[in-house]
Amino acid sequence: MAKFIVVMSGKGGVGKTTSAVNLGLAMTNLGAGVIVMDGNLSSPNLSVHLGKLYFPVTIHDVMLDKNRIEDAIYEHQTGLKIIPADISIDSMRTINFNNLNKHVQDLHLLTDYVIIDGSPGLGRESTNLINMADEVLVVMNPDQASLIDAKRLIDFVKKFGKTITGLVVTKNEEKQYKLRIEEIENFLGLPVLAAIPLDKNFEKSLHQRMPYIYLYPKSKASRLYNELAQRITGIVR
Repeated sequence: MAKFIVVMSGKGGVGKTTSAVNLGLAMTNLGAGVIVMDGNLSSPNLSVHLGKLYFPVTIHDVMLDKNRIEDAIYEHQTGLKIIPADISIDSMRTINFNNLNKHVQDLHLLTDYVIIDGSPGLGRESTNLINMADEVLVVMNPDQASLIDAKRLIDFVKKFGKTITGLVVTKNEEKQYKLRIEEIENFLGLPVLAAIPLDKNFEKSLHQRMPYIYLYPKSKASRLYNELAQRITGIVR
């Protein structure tokens, strides 16, 4: 049975999709069966991070019962398997979470882990994705606004009785006006599983449309994503 891990954030722009992609690839490199699925159905951008905007079959086609979910799985040149969403504006009219819930169950027989790049915030999409989750991983930045957004998200997830694996703090830097990891953990009552440093190469990797850990495998941030992958899978190399 696959484990469904939904990567979520209280707001957009904190590094949620970046974390989903790089964590998924790090887990794949360890030998785990992993599929990263775009769950941000109204404003998807998983495919943007990986260099291809349009796919013959997307998760939106699956929701319309046009295709099986197996038809929407693609393998990126890095070896990462993904299920992309349709980025066209028309796709917003085809969101059917009942069908999505039905079809994603087939993934249990196809992989070990499904990493879902969730929608930011606390809307209808997030509610449905939380219902699918076995675990939720919360991504945030080390600032006051992101902290409060993360607190609201955590309280929201807890209402569903779901397990929150922990926190990933991105764009981390040691400056007086930034929150320390200890402050974040104490306020939110959850462990920071990875504190990913601020690195301009994340922007470069997005411009090159390749996962950061693929382009910069020896960096500190890549090491931390790899350690997070080991922690989640239990595979140590």
